[in-house]
Amino acid sequence: MGRSRPNVSTHSVTSQSSTIEVHVFEPHQSAGTNKDSCDITGTIVTVHPWATLGGGEHNTIGLARYITSQTESNQMWRVITFTLQSTPIWRGGAVWGILSKHSYEVEQIVDVTKWAMNTYGPVVLLGSSAGAPMAGSSMEQLLQDGSFKDKFIAYVALGFTFGKFASLGFGRHFSAVISTGNTDHSLCGTDQTSDTIIVPPPKLFIMGEKDEFTTVPQLEKAVAKMKASCGSSRIDTRIVANVGHFELESPGYDPYVSKLVLEWLEDVLTKTESG
Repeated sequence: MGRSRPNVSTHSVTSQSSTIEVHVFEPHQSAGTNKDSCDITGTIVTVHPWATLGGGEHNTIGLARYITSQTESNQMWRVITFTLQSTPIWRGGAVWGILSKHSYEVEQIVDVTKWAMNTYGPVVLLGSSAGAPMAGSSMEQLLQDGSFKDKFIAYVALGFTFGKFASLGFGRHFSAVISTGNTDHSLCGTDQTSDTIIVPPPKLFIMGEKDEFTTVPQLEKAVAKMKASCGSSRIDTRIVANVGHFELESPGYDPYVSKLVLEWLEDVLTKTESG
């Protein structure tokens, strides 16, 4: 993958009672070219692994650099990274975070995504590990908001925690991804309060074959449920052979994961435009 150095800017986004520092990575515009920000295809908002287990913005900066600095794709993407603040101790800490579906973190993701949509336009939500289910719940909230439901390009999950043990901590997010928030799967894709059709965005799940939290059959079962719930929604998987959960998240796989994401997004958008 050819590379050029991205431009990085820092912004502040207000969320609840805190201010989040957001970093925006954009493709470098070489002197003498006619390309500007109008040529950027869209914005990818990344959500890093759970901070309580050591996850942070550092987990997604590598992806941001590779996605925005590639030169081989016909598309150019802007990428946003930021650090999620976990539920504070005075609000119950990790235990309350799990019981409340990580509402503290989800609200931050929603606020950053809204800011990105208002500032730049349609987005892709890309969640890594525990960040993937949190991003899924954020997507559900935004899809149900009439102001933002049309501003989703796609949802990408890297190492989604579908496994039985992992579901103890993150299972409360599963319905948001599997059925787009509708408990009755036959109603998937419909806003029950207004009868407005909600079209779920295309989804991509990237997982290591030897993922320690989710087996390939568990992922396939979850995808089958999604397809049964939302048959009109495109859902794809990419299984990386002989790779574990944490290995796939490591910097060494950032170039490979970035390539998978970019190729998939280009295919999705090309087929959407032709269709």
